[in-house]
Amino acid sequence: MLNSRKSRRDQIKGIALTTASFLIVTLAMFPFRSHISVATAALVLVIPVILGVVVGGFGVGLVGIVAGFVIYDFVFIPPYYTLNVGQTQNWIALGVYVAVVIIVSRVVANMKDARSVAVEGEIHARQLFELSKLLLGEHELTELLDTVTSSVQQTFQFEAVLLLLQGPERLEVGATAGRPVTANELHELIPESGFPAALLRHSDRDSQSLFSIALTVAGKPVGLLVMQGALAQNPDIQLLSTFANHAALAIEQAQLKEQALEAQLLTETDKWRRALLSSVSHDLRTPLASIKAAASGLNDPSVNLDQAQTRELLDTISTETDRLSRLVVNLLDMTRIEAGVMTPNNEIIEISDLIEEGLTALGDDRARAQVSVPESPSDLFVSADHVLISQVIANLLDNALRHSPKGKPVAIEVAPRDSEVFVTVTDQGPGVPPQLMEHVFEMFSKDSDSSHAGIGLAIAKAFVSAHGGQISVENSPSGGARFSFSLPLVPFDERRYLDDEDTFGR
Repeated sequence: MLNSRKSRRDQIKGIALTTASFLIVTLAMFPFRSHISVATAALVLVIPVILGVVVGGFGVGLVGIVAGFVIYDFVFIPPYYTLNVGQTQNWIALGVYVAVVIIVSRVVANMKDARSVAVEGEIHARQLFELSKLLLGEHELTELLDTVTSSVQQTFQFEAVLLLLQGPERLEVGATAGRPVTANELHELIPESGFPAALLRHSDRDSQSLFSIALTVAGKPVGLLVMQGALAQNPDIQLLSTFANHAALAIEQAQLKEQALEAQLLTETDKWRRALLSSVSHDLRTPLASIKAAASGLNDPSVNLDQAQTRELLDTISTETDRLSRLVVNLLDMTRIEAGVMTPNNEIIEISDLIEEGLTALGDDRARAQVSVPESPSDLFVSADHVLISQVIANLLDNALRHSPKGKPVAIEVAPRDSEVFVTVTDQGPGVPPQLMEHVFEMFSKDSDSSHAGIGLAIAKAFVSAHGGQISVENSPSGGARFSFSLPLVPFDERRYLDDEDTFGR
């Protein structure tokens, strides 16, 4: 329809140009018609016909031939102002004029048509290149569907464009562009029988055309492109069909990528669940067995226990209960990490208070006695969430105590460095094997004997990273592992400003 409108406009322009050209050349030759030959006038009168053909096509050229024949005979062949040709040679001149003009007009029209086809092909190739370029690169499926519909709507000027994908039961709208489509229109647009096999055309009550192109890859349908608007010409349909093939490939690639990501996610989730079950079952089994044994000993009437033995069993129950409590806290913290809802509530706190809270969170008085805590400067303050960082210290101490021989001290060291404070926990155990150095902070990583999963260390890393700090491990020259993490140091000026605010507030 757009091409037919353009053709009519070109024809009108061609007729206008032919008419104006005939008028100009006639007025120009009129004063000299008695001095120029009939053949010369014929040659000049070819020009307006050719101009009309160039602009309006061969049809305009035929109109120009008739007009030129009349003007040539009426104005330039004696006797003037009559259609009487007179001499035989004038008939020959008229015949030659008509034959030459028809041949030249046909040649020029063919050249014009060939040029139009070449230009239109170049335009379509450029449009296809621009459309296809939009499909390149990494796109999410939703973004890709929006790109396809908006590109088709803008390029072909359709009133509305919908891209349908196969749902659980029927086709569903994946993306739209152009005029919003109502629910009733959707019911009419979406075919009940699924994907059509080829290009379809329907007419609706608004005299608009409805097109649907199946997007297929190797005969398998991946979507349906539905367009509502003016009827496009065949070249446009060809361009649209070619782009639809490119879009189908891109959509299938995006769908396969999503399916691969879903499969990977399911695999990782299954791996995470199996590791969690293995870790929890191991960590629960040991303290529960100890609690069960201690409780059974206390409850056995055949066993005579003195006061010291009874207290030892009660201490065992208390210690293992605290270990279970830490495991539950770690599991809850791990859930927060996986859900992405862990946000530190920072406050200015003295580092010695954080260490004391970490020792308290450890919950084992006998283990606490094994920890060596040097005195740190009393004015060493950091910005941290004391709940999270005390849990980090407790997890590092628990890990160190499990790997240190009984009676061997576990040392905590505090050292300021530039704008950070480094807290180090060193044990007297066998150290970390070199092959596990890079994996010791990973969720559910296991020790060299595969006896324990490192939930606590993974949570410690997550909590320290949430504060913008770093955590690392190395083997101490004297033996054992040395875990170190950093926290932002609060300058004295900021602390004094905070103290002034507190004083003012009070």
